[in-house]
Amino acid sequence: MDIREAAIRKMAEVLGHVPESITEDAVLTTLVSSSFVLVEMVIELQEEFGVRFQQVDMNGVTTVGQLLKLIESRVAD
Repeated sequence: MDIREAAIRKMAEVLGHVPESITEDAVLTTLVSSSFVLVEMVIELQEEFGVRFQQVDMNGVTTVGQLLKLIESRVAD
């Protein structure tokens, strides 16, 4: 399983969605019921992949695809 697939599965688990419903062009705020859930999802992803994001890293990240690219860039470091 690659990073993108694993991240989408983790997002689906946290959000209570099926992985197939989470597409790269999906807007993060439409997937979550509240900002608290979005923060929880990001924390879960950080723990899953052993990475850390600063607030500045998240600026401009609005889609699943952008979040996946951020995760991949950190895992590669």
